[in-house]
Amino acid sequence: MSLPAELDPWFARIAVGDYAGRLDVELNLLDRAQATEWTGLLTYHPIVAALGGIVLDDPETSNHHVYASRSPLKGSVFYLAHDDDSRIVYASLDDFLAAADEAKRQQTWLSELHPACSPVAADQAGLSRWIGKLIGGGAGHEVAMALVPSLDLSDTALLRRLVTDPDFFLGEAVAVEIEKRPSRALGVIAELCTLHPHPQVVSAGRLAARAIAKLR
Repeated sequence: MSLPAELDPWFARIAVGDYAGRLDVELNLLDRAQATEWTGLLTYHPIVAALGGIVLDDPETSNHHVYASRSPLKGSVFYLAHDDDSRIVYASLDDFLAAADEAKRQQTWLSELHPACSPVAADQAGLSRWIGKLIGGGAGHEVAMALVPSLDLSDTALLRRLVTDPDFFLGEAVAVEIEKRPSRALGVIAELCTLHPHPQVVSAGRLAARAIAKLR
């Protein structure tokens, strides 16, 4: 496989910095050949496939930062986590490289510098349509769940669909994001979560409702 030419400046930038083999800070950015190999190995993963993902690193933790080469999230960096929440963590390669530099400066793990909230997608309409298609088809729930943190939570019709979907993980994902980014306008969605038949959604919904109640 060949990687998109848009990544040529990226590989040129990391070639001149100390970005490889720094496992003490979870930093091991891949050159073009390595990225091609790793991307080929992970194309089976539904999220990588959906994003047109290009694997950017291998910190030997079973977790990878992945560049989104297509979809409404094109240009952003996704964190594919083996035992944690997978989500968009940086809006651009520039933001990702700045975090890598900061990890070196602070001598801390790169994953520790991930923002608590994902950057919301610039194309909210496109992202909402895409998530709607993913859950409508029934086979894209894993991808949809990973995209929820990139919503700005303004599409209440979509949020209702996610909360009432038989896959309770979708409702839980919505409640978790409301807790992180509470607003009074989301009170009705948080309440809907507290009425969910699955206890995980109920628990997350109560936390979301509590976060909203604390707003002045």
